[in-house]
Amino acid sequence: MLPTETRHSYRTIKLDPKDYTVAWIAPLEIEAQAALHLLDERHRGRFPVGRGDDYVFHAGVMGGHNIVIATLPAGQEYGTGSAAALASQVKKFFPNLWFGLLVGVAAGLPDLSRIPIRDIRLGDILVGLPDGESAGLIAYDLGKETEDGFQQLRLRHALATTEPIVRAAIGSIKLEAPNDTGSFLPYYEIIRNKEHAAGTFSDPGQDRDTLFLAYEDGSEEVAVRAPRPDAKRTRVWYGTIGSGDKLLKNAQKKNELRDKYGLIGLEMEAAGTMNRIPVGVIRGVCDYGDRHKNKHWQPYAAAMAASYARALLDEIPPSEAGRTPTSPSMFATAAERQMTVKGVLGLTEEVHRPCYYIQLAKNTRFTGRATILNTLEEKFFGQDQGQKVALVGLGGVGKTQIALRFAYQMKEKRPDYSIFWVPVLSDESAEQAFAEIAKKLNLQKSSEEEDVKELVCRHLNSDKAGKWLLIIDNADDKDLVVGSADKPGLEEYLPQSENGRILLTTRSGQIADEFAQSDVIDIEQMDQGEATDLLQKSLIRKKLLQDEALVAELLTHLTFLPLAITQAAAYLNQTKAPIQTYLGLLRGAEKDVIRVLGREFKDTTRYRDSRNAVGTTWLVTFEQIKQSDQVAVDLLSFISFIESKAIPQSILPNAEPDELEWAIGTLCSYSFLVRRGDSSTFDMHSLVHMATRRWVEKQGRAEQMADDAICHLANIFPSDKHGNHDLRREYLPHATRLLYQSTESRTDDACHLLRKVGDYLNTERRPKEAARCYEEVCRWNKDRLSEKDQDRLSSEHALARAYLADRRIKNAIKMLEHVVAVEKETLDEKDHSRLTSEHELASAYLADRRIEDAIKMLEHVMAVRKETLDEKDHDRLASEHELARAYLDDRRIKDAIKMLEHVVAVRKETLDEKDHDRLASEQALASAYLDDRRIEDAIKILEHVVAVESETLDEKDHDRLASEHELARAYHDDRRIEDAIKMLEHVVEVRKETLDEKDHDRLASEHELASAYLDDRRIEDAIKILEHVVAVESGTLDEKDHDRLASEHALASAYLDDRRIKDAIKIFEHVVAVRKETLDEKDHSRLTSEHELARAYLNDRRIKDAIKMFEHVVAVQKETLDEKDHSRLASEHELASAYLDDRRIEDAIKILEHVVAVESEILAHDDPDRLLSIGLLKGAHETASDI
Repeated sequence: MLPTETRHSYRTIKLDPKDYTVAWIAPLEIEAQAALHLLDERHRGRFPVGRGDDYVFHAGVMGGHNIVIATLPAGQEYGTGSAAALASQVKKFFPNLWFGLLVGVAAGLPDLSRIPIRDIRLGDILVGLPDGESAGLIAYDLGKETEDGFQQLRLRHALATTEPIVRAAIGSIKLEAPNDTGSFLPYYEIIRNKEHAAGTFSDPGQDRDTLFLAYEDGSEEVAVRAPRPDAKRTRVWYGTIGSGDKLLKNAQKKNELRDKYGLIGLEMEAAGTMNRIPVGVIRGVCDYGDRHKNKHWQPYAAAMAASYARALLDEIPPSEAGRTPTSPSMFATAAERQMTVKGVLGLTEEVHRPCYYIQLAKNTRFTGRATILNTLEEKFFGQDQGQKVALVGLGGVGKTQIALRFAYQMKEKRPDYSIFWVPVLSDESAEQAFAEIAKKLNLQKSSEEEDVKELVCRHLNSDKAGKWLLIIDNADDKDLVVGSADKPGLEEYLPQSENGRILLTTRSGQIADEFAQSDVIDIEQMDQGEATDLLQKSLIRKKLLQDEALVAELLTHLTFLPLAITQAAAYLNQTKAPIQTYLGLLRGAEKDVIRVLGREFKDTTRYRDSRNAVGTTWLVTFEQIKQSDQVAVDLLSFISFIESKAIPQSILPNAEPDELEWAIGTLCSYSFLVRRGDSSTFDMHSLVHMATRRWVEKQGRAEQMADDAICHLANIFPSDKHGNHDLRREYLPHATRLLYQSTESRTDDACHLLRKVGDYLNTERRPKEAARCYEEVCRWNKDRLSEKDQDRLSSEHALARAYLADRRIKNAIKMLEHVVAVEKETLDEKDHSRLTSEHELASAYLADRRIEDAIKMLEHVMAVRKETLDEKDHDRLASEHELARAYLDDRRIKDAIKMLEHVVAVRKETLDEKDHDRLASEQALASAYLDDRRIEDAIKILEHVVAVESETLDEKDHDRLASEHELARAYHDDRRIEDAIKMLEHVVEVRKETLDEKDHDRLASEHELASAYLDDRRIEDAIKILEHVVAVESGTLDEKDHDRLASEHALASAYLDDRRIKDAIKIFEHVVAVRKETLDEKDHSRLTSEHELARAYLNDRRIKDAIKMFEHVVAVQKETLDEKDHSRLASEHELASAYLDDRRIEDAIKILEHVVAVESEILAHDDPDRLLSIGLLKGAHETASDI
C-alpha cells in the first residue's frame, strides 16, 4: 500500500517495496536532497528491514511514477565499489524495478580545440548516451597491466545497456537540442532557492566559472570564454561518460582520457551500478577534473541534473507493474491511494475519481514562463496554500496559454485533482461551459428553472467533489464578472471550498485585485530567450532562424509579445516568405503595419470565435472602456497621436483631477498604460498604441483629435521665456511626433507649436531640426503676413540663426540681409530687434570670411549698445565677444585680447562655469593668447573649456569641435605633436561627416592636421591634405585672406621639406609680399613666413638673402618673444646655420651656444631639435679648430 500524509505517525506505516518501479540513485547527500525537493508527493513511512540491510530509502511520486531514492550512508566513501553495493541492495530489495536513474555530479571535460568546440561549462548537464561508435559509459580504470601499458577491459563497450524506454525518453528531449532546456528548467526553479546545510541550490555565477588549459610542460593558462546569454545559460551534452574509482585531479591525465575515448565527463559511481541496474546516467558538471576542483559548484550541478531527470520521468508513462487488488500501483490516482490508506486505518469513504473539462488543446508550442508557473504552484500549494490567484496582463501577452499549461501540468503532477475551464468571452460562453461541466460530473438539474451554475457550485462545495481546480479565463468584462444592478455576475456562482483552487485570467487589474486580493501575478512580455524558443517551435521552416540578428530584430519589432510572435509565424508558414519580407512590412508606414498585424489566423490553442490577430485583440476592450469612461477614451485618443513612451501626466488633456486620476487608473488597469515606478510618467505598449490610433481613425475622429491635440500642446508647451527646461525636454518627442504625422493642413496652433519646438531645439544645439520647424513657420507666415510684419521677421531671423548654427552660411546671410533691410526701414536704429538682426548678420559675415563687413557692422552695433545697455548686459557682451573675434580674424590681436579679457571677466561674475556663452568667450580669449604666443595661458584655458564641453555637448557639436581644434593647435605650438595629431584626426573625421568640403572650419582643421603631420615628418600626408585645402580656398577666399595665406604658407613648408625648393620659394615670396602689405612687421604670422622664406633661400644656396631675412626676423623676435620661445629658438638656429654656410663661424658658435643652453633647460634629452642644435654646434667647433 502507498500511504500519503495522515494524522497518524508515519513511522508506524510500512511501505511495500513491491509498489516501486523506479530507482533514483543519488550517492551524495546533496544529490539526494535535490531529488527529494522534486517529489510531487512524499510517501511517509518505513520499508521493512532486517539483518544485512545496510541502507534506508526514501519514497514518493514523480510524474506518476512510484520512485525510491537511494543514497550512500553518511561518511561512506564513494566510488564504483560503494555504488555497486548500493545498487545490489536496491535490486534485491525492490523486486518490481523497471529502470533506474543515476543522478548527481561529475567532472566536465571541455575540448576547445575540437571542431566544433565542445564548450562544456560548470552547471551544464551530461547525459550518458552512445555517440557514434562511442559507448554511453566507459570504466576508464577497469583493466590490467600489459607490456604495452595499462590495457582497458571491454574497450569501447558500455558495461550494461540502459533500458530502451529511458533511451527513448532521452531521445525525446534531445530532439529539441540545443533548445531543450524548456523541459527541465521549470523544475530547477522549484529547487533553486531551497536551502541545504551550506546554502541554496542557486547558480554561483558565470564569473566564477574558470577553466584552466593544461599543457604538456605542466603550465596552465585561463581559457577566455565569453559569458553565455541568460537565455542560454545551461546546455545539455550527450555522449560517453568515463567512470572509475580514482579521483582525478591531474589535468594531463584527464585530457588523455578525453581524447582517447571521446569522453564528455568523468564520475565515480556509474561503472559500479550499470551491471546491477540498467540506469540512465545524468550528471551536472561541478568541476573540470583538475587540481582546481572544489565542492562550491556541487549544489547547483546536483540541482540541474535532478531537474533533467525529473523532466525525463515526464516523458515516460507510468508502468502498471505492482498493481494488485489490495495494493494500488503508481498508476492509481492520489485519491485511490488515499482511500487505500483509510481502509487500512479502518476508515471508509467513497472513492473520488477526477473529472476534466478543458476546452483548449494542449499547446505543444508553449515555452518558457517557468517563473510564473512556479509562482502559481507556490501560491496554490506552498506554505500558505491560497485558494484564489489571478493572472493579469495585456491582451496577447499569454495569460490563457499560461493557465492552459498550468492546467495540463496539474493533470500530470496532481492526478487526484479535477480540472474545469470556463471562458468568459460572453454570457453564453460561460453558461455553456458550466452546462458541459455539469454533464461531465453527471449532475442533473432538479427543475428546468434551476441555474446550472448554482448546480455546479453546490457540487464543488461538497466533499464528494474531491480536489479541484477551476480556471476562469478571459474575465475582462466587469459586468459579466461582478454583475450589475439587473443581473448578478459570475462571481456569485464561484464555489468556496478548502478542496478547491480558482485561477482567473483577466486584462483588468481592477477585476484581478478584487478577485484575488494580494495573490495577483502580473504577466509581462517574454524575454528574448523565451520569445526565440516560441518562434522556433511555431515555425515550420527552422532554417529561418539561422540569422540570429534578423530574428532578434523581428522579435524586437513584435515587442516580444507572444500573440504577435505566433501571428508572425503563421504568416511566414502560410506565405513561405523569408523573415526579411515580414520585417520589411513591419518597418513600413504605420497604417501598413496595422494592416499586417490585423490579419486574422487560425490557432487551435485559442477560442474559435476570438480575435487572434494582435492588431484587433484589444478592440473589444476599447469598446468596453467607451461605454463606461469617456475621459479614459479621450486620453487613449490623445495618446495615440503622441509618442507611446515616457508620457508625463502633465501633458494629458485637461479634466477634473478626480476624473483624470480615475481615467488613468482605468487604462493602467487594462495594462494600456504602465506607470514608471512611483512617478507621474507612463508608457503605452507600442502595438497597443498603433491599434488605438487605428480605432480612432475607424471612428472618423482622427482629424478632429489631431487638431485638438495640437491646440492643447501649443497652449501648454513652455516657451524660452518661461524656463521649464526639463518640462520642454519631456514634451519635445510628443510634440514632434504630433506635428510630423499631421502635416496635411497647418493651422495657427500648429505654427505656434512649431515655433516653440524650434526655439527649444535651437537652445538644445540641434540646428538642423530647429531649421525644419522654422522653415514651416516661415512658409505659413509668408502666405498670410506682410513682409514687414514683426512676427514674420522674427521667424525669418530665427531660421537664419539656425542656418548659421548649421553652417549653412550663405542661406543665413541671404535671409538676414533681407531682415536687416526691412528693419532699417521700419525700426529705429537703437531698436533691440534691429540690433539683434545686425549682430547676427555680422556673425554670418564673419563665418563667411567677410571680415571687414563684419567689423563695420559690429562696431556700429557695439557703439549703440554701449549707449543703451549696461556693461554686464548679455546682448552687449555678445556683441563685444563677436567684435573681438572679428578683430582676431583681422590680426588685431591686442585689441581682441583686451576686449575678450573684459568679456570673460564679466561672464565669470554672472554666468555658471558650464554656461555656453561663458565657455565660448574663454575659448576665443585662449585663441587670441595663442596667436599672441602666450601658449601656456592658452592651453590652460582651452583644457578647461574642452573638459567642460566633453561633459555637456555631443561629440559632433560645432562649438565642442572648435574648442578641440584650438586646443590641438595650442598643443602643436607647444611641440606636443602626438597630442595635437590625435585630437586633430578626431576633429577632421567628425567634420568630414558633418560639414561641406568647402566649409571654412573643416578646411582649418585639415590645414592644422597637415601642419602637425609636417612636424611629425609625415610629409607626403601633409602635402596631400594641403594641396586639397589650398585648391578649395583659392576658389572661395580672397588672395589676401589670412587663412588662405596660412594654408599656402604650410604647403610651401611641406614642399621645402620634400626638397621641392623652387615651388616652395615661389609660394613663400607671394605670401610674404601680401603679409608685408597687410600685417604689422611684428606680427607672428608675417615673421613665420619670412622665416620659412629665408630657410628656402638657404636651401637654394641664396645665403646672403637668407641671412638678411633671418637677421630681421631674429631682431624682431628678440623684442617680442621670450628667449625660450620655440619660434625664436628655431629662427636663431637657422640664422646660425646660415652663418656657418657663409663661413661666419664665430657668429654661428655664439648663437648656437645660447640655443643649446636654452634647449637643454626646456627640451627632453632626446628631443630631435635639441640634438640637431648640439650636432650643429659640435660641427661648428670642429670647423673652427680646422681653420
